[in-house]
Amino acid sequence: MNKQRVCDYNFNFFTLKVIKLVLLSFIFLFLIVFGISLFIPSHVRISRAVNIMSSADSVLGKISDMNKWKEWYPGFDTLHVEPLSSKEGRLISAKLSATLISITVDKRDEVKAEFRSGNKNPIISGWEARSYNNSDSLTLQWYLDFKLKWYPWEKFFSLAYDKMYGTQMEEGLRKLKKNVER
Repeated sequence: MNKQRVCDYNFNFFTLKVIKLVLLSFIFLFLIVFGISLFIPSHVRISRAVNIMSSADSVLGKISDMNKWKEWYPGFDTLHVEPLSSKEGRLISAKLSATLISITVDKRDEVKAEFRSGNKNPIISGWEARSYNNSDSLTLQWYLDFKLKWYPWEKFFSLAYDKMYGTQMEEGLRKLKKNVER
């Protein structure tokens, strides 16, 4: 009977040491990952550009009207778009399933749209047209701005945004260029 108590005590002591080691290892690993994530910026911008042989009005006209996004925006032609509001005959606010899209800036050389899903930070999509004096084309820059929370997993996941969104942006700019230059 006495020998049994000694074995139980040794087993419980060993179990507590293992649990303590696992718990401390987990906390230490989390602190290392969190510390590394502090070096990843909380604002990420992905940008692509293309030269287009056209005027800024015709290019940004295709961008400032969401009805025309089906012609060039990747994947937009297959989605069900629920129009919400229009301005001067252009669709400026729409809903795609759980995402609300609104044109927030519509200037002569710049258009910005805000993509908002639930309580997440909005994604800002912007297009800027630049023309130069001795050039017969304009440069259209498309960028996506992401504001990240402090969560380590969100910051580490943002490292893959360029691969995820960059190719789609290039495809969209190619389609837009082809559509406008026709």
